[in-house]
Amino acid sequence: MTEVAHEAGLSRAWLYRQFPDKASLVLATLARTDRQFWARAHARVAAANGISAQVAEAVALAREQQPGALLLELRAKEPEAFAETMGTGLREMMPGMAAFWHAYLEEARARGEVRADLDVARAAEWVMRMVLSLVTVPGHAVAVDNPASVSGFVDEFLVPGLG
Repeated sequence: MTEVAHEAGLSRAWLYRQFPDKASLVLATLARTDRQFWARAHARVAAANGISAQVAEAVALAREQQPGALLLELRAKEPEAFAETMGTGLREMMPGMAAFWHAYLEEARARGEVRADLDVARAAEWVMRMVLSLVTVPGHAVAVDNPASVSGFVDEFLVPGLG
């Protein structure tokens, strides 16, 4: 925090009033760059045909995404701070990440891909949790770097849960 304040030409007191700790400063920095990611994600997911293809496209995009220099440096130099930041960040960002799926699930409902009485908010969080799992946890049942494999996996398990 001292180095950031010095580099930015700010007092440490001002910086701490804006960001009470290192994790909140890192999260604010990541949130700023994150907006570009979500714009790209909407463009790519919207172009996919059907909810399973949309989930597969989201997984592909997230797997292509390289962590920024800030995260890589934090992970290498301060693994505890990295773990704290990521844990806090995911908890705080989950509602917004889940909201990404609302419109796509509404469209899927209009197309008859999911049930008419689907609780979109709850389903959106479930879809986001599935995407996060597919992106971050390796497994043997699905080739996460193969969109056709992801789409088939989603068709077999996630879509029936929404239907």
